[in-house]
Amino acid sequence: MDFSSPTRALQSLPRRNPALPDDILHAAQVLLDSSNEETKTSDQAYLDAITSLVQLDEERWEGLAVGLLLATDILIEASAAQHKAKAVYIDGPRVPDATISGSDIAVTSRSYTTTQVSEIATLLYNATLKHLEHNEPRIRTFVAKAVGAHATWSIGFTAAGVADPEMMQLHETERNEIYQTIITSINEHIQQGRDNSEKYSKSSTGALDDTTGWRALETNWQCVACWIASLGSAYFEKLQENDMETLLSNLEYSAVTHVNRHVRAAAIAVMEQLVIAAGSDSKYWPYLENGELRTTTIKILKAGLADNWSQVRMAASVLNRVFWSTLQETCHFPTENLQLLYPVLVPRMCLNRFYLAQGVKLYSHQTWKLVFPENGVEVVAQSIASIVRYYVQMCDADNHVVREAACQAVAELAVKIGMDEQHAAVLQPHVAILLQALLMCFHDESWPVRDEACLACGTFCRAYPEECRSELETLWTRWTEQLTDQIWSVRADAAVALGQACQAYGQEFFDRLMKFIKETLPSAKNQPSMSMEEYKALQNNMDAHTDSQLYSCGSLAPKLKKKAGAGRIGCSNCGITRPKQPWEATDGCLYLIRELMDTCSEPDSVIPPLSDELLLPLLQEVADVCRVSHFPQGDELRATLWRQLPGMMNAVGKVRCKRLYLEVFLDLLIRNLESSSASAISKHAAATCAYELGVLIGPNILRGRLFDERQQEVLDRALREREIEERNMAPMLQHQQNQKQFSPFEPPGLLDTPYSQKMQPGLPPELLIQQHPPQTYGGNNRPDGLGDAMSM
Repeated sequence: MDFSSPTRALQSLPRRNPALPDDILHAAQVLLDSSNEETKTSDQAYLDAITSLVQLDEERWEGLAVGLLLATDILIEASAAQHKAKAVYIDGPRVPDATISGSDIAVTSRSYTTTQVSEIATLLYNATLKHLEHNEPRIRTFVAKAVGAHATWSIGFTAAGVADPEMMQLHETERNEIYQTIITSINEHIQQGRDNSEKYSKSSTGALDDTTGWRALETNWQCVACWIASLGSAYFEKLQENDMETLLSNLEYSAVTHVNRHVRAAAIAVMEQLVIAAGSDSKYWPYLENGELRTTTIKILKAGLADNWSQVRMAASVLNRVFWSTLQETCHFPTENLQLLYPVLVPRMCLNRFYLAQGVKLYSHQTWKLVFPENGVEVVAQSIASIVRYYVQMCDADNHVVREAACQAVAELAVKIGMDEQHAAVLQPHVAILLQALLMCFHDESWPVRDEACLACGTFCRAYPEECRSELETLWTRWTEQLTDQIWSVRADAAVALGQACQAYGQEFFDRLMKFIKETLPSAKNQPSMSMEEYKALQNNMDAHTDSQLYSCGSLAPKLKKKAGAGRIGCSNCGITRPKQPWEATDGCLYLIRELMDTCSEPDSVIPPLSDELLLPLLQEVADVCRVSHFPQGDELRATLWRQLPGMMNAVGKVRCKRLYLEVFLDLLIRNLESSSASAISKHAAATCAYELGVLIGPNILRGRLFDERQQEVLDRALREREIEERNMAPMLQHQQNQKQFSPFEPPGLLDTPYSQKMQPGLPPELLIQQHPPQTYGGNNRPDGLGDAMSM
């Protein structure tokens, strides 16, 4: 079924298999004919067809769903005519309204008398009471929206005061009876859950289907959210003190304790509407200033912002923004009142800006900028003790995604607090415990967690070198292990961490790194010989890929155990992994050499730029090692070299590159480009490298260093292909840079630099790679001489 619009829903009915009963199909055809001027039915015939769909007592649910959709749309249109908000709350304020096509307008946009709309309202009232706990979840969802539409229309209808008093009283009675029925159903479900807490709590290990235990609890809470959104602050006038206490208790149970994530998210949506309603009338501001509503909201946010399910975490993030904006912008509570929230909410708000789910991450980042537009660093410094406690706890969370985010958040503390002279002393007493938490994550079975812990340790050493010195030997062991890891990004980030540590500990650490490089760089020559046929046979070996590690999807729930080590509890090591290969150690050294050349060339480097006496023999050995061809992964090794070489040459500068280093790699580069057996990845990397070297020294100079016309043709062809690629990508890059948002949840400007390094809100923009515009090479457009040198 397609419920994206009334017309599409009606058109879906004849396509259902097995076929629907004739009376449903006849009613659907009558409604579809109403969109055609030649066959348009009367308003009463249209309403009669909708009524027949809603009242049919069939086993099939499809006709009832379409009838509820159409009847609800009529009440929404009638509410709009009463100068009320047309939208009815059901999915939350962050879901954009769908564009309605012309045929949809013809189906739903009609003029009805007050009596006809009243009959539709009564129809929905009866359907709500009958189908509130329907077995089909989509029916229950339409009932929830019908509840909101009925409440919105009936309140506006009563306020207008233009109808028969008996009719107004009728619909007010209907509205109240719907609410009481919903609350009764919720209380029954909640009591059932509390009587069987082991079965219905989040700690339950059993798996329950959608209709067991909480069948209507989720949609009942959606009904309540719609009802509160329609009444606004008037909702509190209908609540007795005991009713408010019971409601908040049930919401806390559903949002914090209940096993089903949909129930938790729906309960959080109700809290969102309660906060909005209380903020809309100053008479109820005490509920938010120091009342039970504030207390319950904080409890729910504390759990929801740390929920394992992204859906719940997103719902809590929306509630969190509504809560802060209501307190700050609507109620204008004093700073002292808001600061009471910092110990609980600020640590979770900080961490969620690094959460893996993009919606949660970007929405939380924007919320932070809205809540703390200018004093974010000061707020973190003020709440540093609670933030550190929470981060350390999350570094040992069961969810590997949370552990990864925690490591990134810890690294942000080192960047934003540790490297800030004004606030560095605030974090200093907590460095030891944070470092121990990162060392614990260094032993994690999830390689993204190890990767982020590796980077964070390097950042901490740069910010607090003396405080980290006691763990330097342990860090050295872990960093060098990561540098030879099976995952290429882990090797790359280990090199970044070692570069940071080198700046922290100076010449002695640099000498140790150079010794390590000289010992490890030739490892690829020791790689066992293997033909491509043997390699493919190994990759396609079923036994080698059976019983492998399982990963979660959707929930991001933990499927990875935690390794023992660094004092963490647990003794399970990953038993499913492949051994490290010698060539991977060489690959890691390439990343490390590039990082050392780059960091030592920075103005604030404690180590002078690498001299030609040291660097030239080292890069000559790099070129020699990367010529290996006795194993298939040699192409991957060369691809890494071509990706790192432009950065190396930019570090040494254009003059030194042309004078000494270009000749070292040029022959190997051209051989890779013209090879018929090289992998497409290595050839593409080689072409990109040639292009960027041309940007640095000038394409004609690069071309003039080749030995013969054949090599020049190979280079020209590679540069032309790269030019076409850059030209084709230019509109897309320009569009991405000009657009205000990359996703519906993204704050403008967060992803303004496409194809940059990992976007981390806590890292300064200097760490991002700036892109240079595409250049034109080949043909008559090729520039001449030394004057064609371009800068990035």
